[in-house]
Amino acid sequence: MNDDSTPSAPPDAPSLGLLFDSAAEVMMRDQILPLLEDRLAQALPYRPSTLPDWPEGMTVLAYLDDAAFGELAPIAAARRWRLGLLPHPGLNQARLCFGVAQRLEHALDDALNGQKDRRVDLLYCNGRPVFNSVVVGKVFTLGGSGQAPNWRTRFQSILRILRSGFGAMKLHPYTLTTGKDKTLATAALGMVIVEEGGSSLLSRRILDDPGSNDGMLQALVLAPHSRMEMLRFLLAALFPASQHKKPLRFVGHLKTATLTVTSPQPLDYLHDGVWTSARRLDLEVKPKALRLLPGRHLNLGEDVVQTKEIYKVQGLPVGEAKAALISKPLPWLHRASTEEFRDLYLALRDNARPSPAYLTLMVLATLLATIGLFANSAPVIIGAMILAPLMAPIISLAMAVVRQDGVLLAGSLKTLGLGILLALGFAAMMTWVIPLRSVTGEIAARLSPTLLDLGVAIVSGVAGAYAHAREEVARSLAGVAIAVALVPPLAVSGIGLGWGEWTIFQGSFLLFLTNLFGIVLAGNLTFLLLGFGPFGLARRGLLASLALVAVVSAPLGVGFARMVEEKAVVQALEGWETEGVVLRGTAVQPGDPLHLSVRLLSSSTLDGAAVERVKRAIEARLDRPVTLEATVAIRR
Repeated sequence: MNDDSTPSAPPDAPSLGLLFDSAAEVMMRDQILPLLEDRLAQALPYRPSTLPDWPEGMTVLAYLDDAAFGELAPIAAARRWRLGLLPHPGLNQARLCFGVAQRLEHALDDALNGQKDRRVDLLYCNGRPVFNSVVVGKVFTLGGSGQAPNWRTRFQSILRILRSGFGAMKLHPYTLTTGKDKTLATAALGMVIVEEGGSSLLSRRILDDPGSNDGMLQALVLAPHSRMEMLRFLLAALFPASQHKKPLRFVGHLKTATLTVTSPQPLDYLHDGVWTSARRLDLEVKPKALRLLPGRHLNLGEDVVQTKEIYKVQGLPVGEAKAALISKPLPWLHRASTEEFRDLYLALRDNARPSPAYLTLMVLATLLATIGLFANSAPVIIGAMILAPLMAPIISLAMAVVRQDGVLLAGSLKTLGLGILLALGFAAMMTWVIPLRSVTGEIAARLSPTLLDLGVAIVSGVAGAYAHAREEVARSLAGVAIAVALVPPLAVSGIGLGWGEWTIFQGSFLLFLTNLFGIVLAGNLTFLLLGFGPFGLARRGLLASLALVAVVSAPLGVGFARMVEEKAVVQALEGWETEGVVLRGTAVQPGDPLHLSVRLLSSSTLDGAAVERVKRAIEARLDRPVTLEATVAIRR
């Protein structure tokens, strides 16, 4: 189709009228009328008080801005005119709503030669048509209706939000009543109300069903419990293409034919981008009210009027939670609700009891770990890690410290103590039964803990506490158990007791204490951040946990420094060539002087004097005395 051609009318086309903005008469005369030629029955400037008495079924083209078209739409609906829109510079909301082409030639072709007229819904707010959205309150979004803004615009919007009212964010009381008389008294930051789910960036992100032209409006009620929760939502909106549409926990979703919104305070709201204020909002969808000649970008749903309401408000605050949130600005961190705390507390209370299942699994995990340590088998030891139930009472202990709950604390310590005694006792008994007395690689790996082990414990503690607090990630607990490895160090300590080797017991039990204190501290912080305890109450327990971690950090720091030193020695000597000899397989044992075990590769045999020269060269390279244990290998 040639864009510059004059649209030709079908032979049975009804009479054609044109209503235009009186301020655009020159545009009208020079650009629009030449395209219509003799097809136009009448062209009149738009004046609401003197509209022409055109008959039902008349095709009426409108070249008007949003405000004027908002006045015309209800009249055109009542008179049942077939309405086509032309792209006026001030027609922004309605043009996007009805998919009108930006080019005049395209819009005329759609109106006159396109598909037949469609009956479309009209959303009204306090008697005025809504073409895109009604936004009540301060809903922090990254752009208005229409096309999604680019990444840079979204980033600039976030900066503007953070600089403006983000720090003083506060929820306000609202009462919402649906068409079927369901009433919700809640607190919210605000809400977005649309007739079609694609009319708002927020609705496009959340709603799978756009609900276009089905006789229903959709209301999204935002009620974050903390500023951090809202900040995460805004940051996630920077990358909308990577987001799967899913409901947000703090967003309620209502779908209904009519909605009434009231509040004790005046309601400030955006009506299609224009700020307005009212004491009450009455929203209503009039199904199939307007006969529209659709634009090429309009994607209408099926012409079926729905009557089933959607009422998903589980995440919205009511009752005491509502009263607490509207009484002061939003906290930075979410405070867990009574229901959330009750469910978690019941689970942790059960975990703090030394049940027969717990004791049985503790014995089996210890036996399996001990066998794996003697067999030097990592897969067997991993199986023991998964089987071990020690993580549960430790997480309960973390909650008891945060809440300063004496009953939970006593139960957790009792269960944990029984588990430790069982592990030490059964590992020692297995040591007496198994006729082996060699330090395998798996045993040796647990004798020299460092600050890295403390880091593993802290991360695992965060993961364990979070997994207990969030049911949807509970399946990850097996991975946490493998990462932190609680039972194998206890089994090595039991082996040390069985052999009467204090050094083995000391090193491995230090590793267990590192894991224990690190998990408790990380669990304290995680539960605190998730809102399961006030900081004032948890402060004493946090200080105690920090003190215990500080105590074990001293030997861990020494171990870490020694490990760094050993790695530096190995890096300096491995593959180094001196006196025609290449050093391989360097191993370091701490001591004074430093003990080195190396393999000397040479093309000829080495006598004592040659080995002594190699030793002196090593001492010169390391600038310290060493004890050399060398194995000579001939390479030819």
